[in-house]
Amino acid sequence: MSWAGLPSLSLLRAFEAAARHRSFTAAGRELNVTYVAVAQQVRRLEAHLGVSLIYRDGRSLALTNEGLRLAAALGDGLDIMKTAVRELLETEDLRPLQVTLTPSFAVSWLMPRIGLFRAKYPDIELMLNPSAEVVDMSRDGYDLAIRFGSGDWPGVDVELLLGSRLVMVAAPSLLRGKPVETPEDLLRLPWLQELGTGELGTWLAARGVRAVNKKNITHLPGYMLLPAVREGQGVGGVARVFVEDEIRSGRLVVLFEDGNEDTPVGYYLVRRKGPMRPPLKRFVSWLRSMAREDEARRDR
Repeated sequence: MSWAGLPSLSLLRAFEAAARHRSFTAAGRELNVTYVAVAQQVRRLEAHLGVSLIYRDGRSLALTNEGLRLAAALGDGLDIMKTAVRELLETEDLRPLQVTLTPSFAVSWLMPRIGLFRAKYPDIELMLNPSAEVVDMSRDGYDLAIRFGSGDWPGVDVELLLGSRLVMVAAPSLLRGKPVETPEDLLRLPWLQELGTGELGTWLAARGVRAVNKKNITHLPGYMLLPAVREGQGVGGVARVFVEDEIRSGRLVVLFEDGNEDTPVGYYLVRRKGPMRPPLKRFVSWLRSMAREDEARRDR
């Protein structure tokens, strides 16, 4: 099918509205233009087709045989398009909302709140994939990713959801007799690291510390990392927002802290460029509201 030879859609739209209302004035109100503009577009359409479509019959408009034929075809076409659009929207609404996120964020922040989302939006089906793996959102079909970093990822739309610096923390019991004053001192301690990441090694390398021979590392799923750190099993690199209460109470000790004001670090919402489908809009809006509440609570 080719659009070649067809009149512009604006001309067809003006004629369809005028034919349906039998009035240039009513058509203008619907299209948010003047009745003169509608009349001019209809005349241009007639000139393009070389036939008369509408004539005045007293105080109203009437259609010629050609006008009746075209109006019927346009009406049928609009009905088909409306049906297709409605079915497409319904299909998109019914498709599960697929979200990939870090296990630490899932366990420490999202899951304690997810019941509130379920209560507010019971008709939205969620598929959560807690994984440290960075996915190709277009290829893998994900609607949203929630990732920790500075947000400088090309080809996607990013929005800072939860600002939080990265901290190296440990339980006081692990540090007894093992003072930590420089990054090199971390080499003497056991490490806990989320599967699929290399945060501690990367952090040390950025400070000129080589850890190529470091053996005392336990790689474990993200949901196990914080409990193990709290129990004194090793040093962990975590988002400060997840351990703020433990830091304040002294149950965890901050050894080093990352981040600066010029580069906002934290958890970002990452999505494909383009419009969001309705379920994603509602989920993102809910995440924003939860993040605002969390920030207000921490500021008190």
